[in-house]
Amino acid sequence: MLPKTTLTIASLIGLIFSLTMFLAPEFVTREQFPNSEGQGFADLVTLRYAIASLILALVIISYHLRDITGHAFQIHIMRGYTLAFGVVCLTNLALQLTGKISAAPPIVGTGVIAVLSFLTWRSLVSRTKEEAK
Repeated sequence: MLPKTTLTIASLIGLIFSLTMFLAPEFVTREQFPNSEGQGFADLVTLRYAIASLILALVIISYHLRDITGHAFQIHIMRGYTLAFGVVCLTNLALQLTGKISAAPPIVGTGVIAVLSFLTWRSLVSRTKEEAK
């Protein structure tokens, strides 16, 4: 897969999550923390806006990285995406399995980005090796 395609998909997935958190923070909070109430719930909703803005920042960066050329740069970017989204996916998975939060959508979203980034990274590494021969 081409880096531009992978980063476009990552941007779209991130945009969906960010917009959902901006437009329905109470719903997202209630889904992840069904037992929260009162001031604790209000604080969690406020944190949703902060998280949504961070996700949107990543979306904007990802979208602009799509046009980076040169295999060396693309390899570093895709390796970084693989590691970063892998960590987020594993963290959400651990929180889900321990019952701390309900995180199925973020697990799927970050998992897809991590896998696509890994496949793109491997493709770039293979292509670079073939061109070096």
